[in-house]
Amino acid sequence: MFQIPHLLVLLATGILAWWLSAVAPQAGQEKVLRWLKVCAVLALLFDPLYWMWELGQYGQIHLDTTLPLYLCSLFYMMLPIAVFSKREKLRQMAAANVCTMGLLGGVLGLVFNVYLGRYPFFHFVPVRSLLYHILMVAAAVLLWRGQVYRPQPGDRVLCFVPVGVLVGVCLVCNRLFGWDYCYTAGGIGTPLEAMSRMMPRWAFLLVLYGGLWLLMQVLFYCRFYAEEETKVSFRRSQI
Repeated sequence: MFQIPHLLVLLATGILAWWLSAVAPQAGQEKVLRWLKVCAVLALLFDPLYWMWELGQYGQIHLDTTLPLYLCSLFYMMLPIAVFSKREKLRQMAAANVCTMGLLGGVLGLVFNVYLGRYPFFHFVPVRSLLYHILMVAAAVLLWRGQVYRPQPGDRVLCFVPVGVLVGVCLVCNRLFGWDYCYTAGGIGTPLEAMSRMMPRWAFLLVLYGGLWLLMQVLFYCRFYAEEETKVSFRRSQI
């Protein structure tokens, strides 16, 4: 992690995000939507490719590590809904999730990629993971800058609904099988493991996901809170 190839990937992703930010507004919403549909199809291929690799390497799929129950798995579940669904409410929720949780997950997955400490840089596993997280960042930038996603005040809650559902499923899986999806066993082998050891599991999850939700509000939806505060102040001045 943070060796020259890794740093070059981070730099290249930053340049890609900057370029997409400049190109997307000029390309127009329809063209950006076509690009996003391609991204959605590509995203669906990453897990099957990994399952094929794991079957070839070990003769089996390890259910405790390879099911689509990671926070980053939400990306390839939500992006197709955001670009293909005919239901406006579903599209809005999915797009809000990709543009917030997906963007954060993409950045964090690139910077703190745990596979880089377990495999050589050019091994299939880290290369696949890095490409997937680059796609997460690219799709979120296209949604934002191409104005395919137009944030609404209700998105402050909607963006987190898929996270809550996934964590709920992972808590059940943790209870039944002890799996660590969504850090429900303390984030074993990740930078979060040290923090989880310092507090009860319920407190760790509350701090983790409460902090994540607050971070999303500050980074992506603070203007709605500012607007509401302005409205409240105006009403008070009229009394």
